[in-house]
Amino acid sequence: MLSRLLPRIWAFPATLVGLSLLPFALSTGGGWRFERGVLEIHGGLVAWLLRHAIPIQGGASALTLGHVILGQDVSTLALCRDHEHVHVRQYERFGPLFMIPAQCQ
Repeated sequence: MLSRLLPRIWAFPATLVGLSLLPFALSTGGGWRFERGVLEIHGGLVAWLLRHAIPIQGGASALTLGHVILGQDVSTLALCRDHEHVHVRQYERFGPLFMIPAQCQ
């Protein structure tokens, strides 16, 4: 049990950032669900942020923050799920340190 809990605790700072977006997504028409042990948030403000606030051409289809995956919509999450779960495992391994390289680019 401890071997499953420690990675979640280690990734929790990033998870908390993702969780903070849930009320904004829900109040703007978005939704959520649990899939493979991870909270997925989609639509509403989250979709807008992924399209407009991510500094890559065309925005992002999905983004992982700890144990929260943000997606533009349900179908995009289905397409990106396997890839985003790789990032979930990276957060479990590197915890808050995983966020540093993304900030340096």
